[in-house]
Amino acid sequence: TKMMSGPQLLLSPQQQVPRSLWSLLCMTTLLLSSIQLTIATAADNDNKKDHHLSAGKLRQLAETALMERKFTDAESYYRQAIAIEPTNSANHYKLYSLHKRMRSYGDALGDITTACQLLETQQADDSSKNKTLEYKRIKAKLLLNLGRCDEAVQEYKSLNEPNDEANKCAEITTIALELYQQQDWSTAIHHFDNILSNYATLGDTP
Repeated sequence: TKMMSGPQLLLSPQQQVPRSLWSLLCMTTLLLSSIQLTIATAADNDNKKDHHLSAGKLRQLAETALMERKFTDAESYYRQAIAIEPTNSANHYKLYSLHKRMRSYGDALGDITTACQLLETQQADDSSKNKTLEYKRIKAKLLLNLGRCDEAVQEYKSLNEPNDEANKCAEITTIALELYQQQDWSTAIHHFDNILSNYATLGDTP
């Protein structure tokens, strides 16, 4: 085999590669660059398009995504709607419903809490008052189902609607904590199991 001498190694790529192959490589590189630019431009246009959508349209897109079980997309649309209308309690309620469906109960509690707070500061008519009561009942029930019984009791009290289930759960929680402090581990665990089995029906997923 003939070895390539020193000067030949210093030839330009065009001289070392056949002209037809070199042209093909150049064309392929240009084509790939053009495709990448087209994709980047399209993505940028999509982002700009979403950015200029109204909150109502974003909610519609979220509902469509939900029907298609595209939960991540739906969450993104709802968050964009909230960014446009941060004081619209309906946006936070819809995000609560989505997070609950996703079993992200910690996030769901934050969403419904925000919705309640917004309505409480913006009450103007009977419709808003009724919506506030509805949201607060949802929040109280969610607290109970998360095993946060003392908080659930307080929420029901704020509604002037004492709840026997929440009161009983809070009572068992107090007893369980006292037993735990007394190092009566087995009895304390028995009471906590009772809470988990009968009251805290949802896992507190972050």
